[in-house]
Amino acid sequence: MTKGQELFEDVGKWQRKIMNGYWIVVLISLVAEIVALIIKMKLEPENVQYYLIYTMVIPTCVQVTLVTANELLERYYRKSRPYTIILTGTLIGAVLIYSNTTVIGIQYVMMIPMLIAAFQFTKKHLTFAFLMVIAELAIMYILFPLIWTHMTIFERFTLFYILSGEYLILVQLLHRGSDMLERLIRTSRSEHDLLIKNTIMERLSKTDALTDLYNHRTFHEYLDHLIDYCATNTIPLQIAVIDIDNFKSINDTYGHTVGDIILKRVADILQQSLTSDEIIARYGGEEFAIIFPAKTLEQAFDICEHARESISQIDHMEMEGRRVTVSIGLSGYVHGMSKSRFFSDADSLLYQAKKEPFL
Repeated sequence: MTKGQELFEDVGKWQRKIMNGYWIVVLISLVAEIVALIIKMKLEPENVQYYLIYTMVIPTCVQVTLVTANELLERYYRKSRPYTIILTGTLIGAVLIYSNTTVIGIQYVMMIPMLIAAFQFTKKHLTFAFLMVIAELAIMYILFPLIWTHMTIFERFTLFYILSGEYLILVQLLHRGSDMLERLIRTSRSEHDLLIKNTIMERLSKTDALTDLYNHRTFHEYLDHLIDYCATNTIPLQIAVIDIDNFKSINDTYGHTVGDIILKRVADILQQSLTSDEIIARYGGEEFAIIFPAKTLEQAFDICEHARESISQIDHMEMEGRRVTVSIGLSGYVHGMSKSRFFSDADSLLYQAKKEPFL
């Protein structure tokens, strides 16, 4: 999933929550109007019809139409619609004010659209909501002056000041949220960069820079672990020590740069000859070591022989077409054997192989 798709899904979730909130507002308004209707039927039966039409049916139908229109837009026009959602909130608030003129403080329902706009996390949406709220209240003040008769001049100015104060507070909250988000992003980037650096450093500490194989220390860490595991679980374990023959003469004749090329080439061939189960390391200088977990001595021998033959068949242009050979000492682990004895057996066979045909 791309970041754009994740952002779209996140916006869609918030829009869905806001739409659910609108439905709840409409439902609460309807329940309150039904309760008021029951009371009015007992106290003012002569006004029931007017109340039923102009306070319940018409306002509720308008609110349901507004929310339903947004539902249809969400279904068939699946994009972010912050301005439409904010405008819907202000219109629902205007309908509530118009249909409940006798309810003290009903005008403060206009605070809701600005709170909804704050969910968009942008000042422009919040400013749009504030201007729409002020504009609708002004229009209602001009077209429906009776709505405001129960409010004194002081209360009208107080309403304006409170709405303005809410706008300013929300703007500061958005600024604060942006600062915290930027700080969080910087912290996340720093942690990510640190993780990458630590990963690189860990890899460098485990591998040889020239051949990209495991180094001497990592080889012994794996060998310790595998000896313990194989001894406990009676799984076969073999080790091979490999040395490039006459490597000193290569350095003396062609230089250390060519020597490094040969080392890297031999390391690549060895690694290509192995399966994913084996562990290979540059043990030091021109020596390599391979651990064969869960393989018999015969299986390990076949792999080593294949690698030895592959290396011996390459013509190295850096050495005027000369070839390079390797000697290999292969030893199997015996239960109860120490690590030093295990490795020294392979090392002894290596030096024996340098004097005799490969064993």
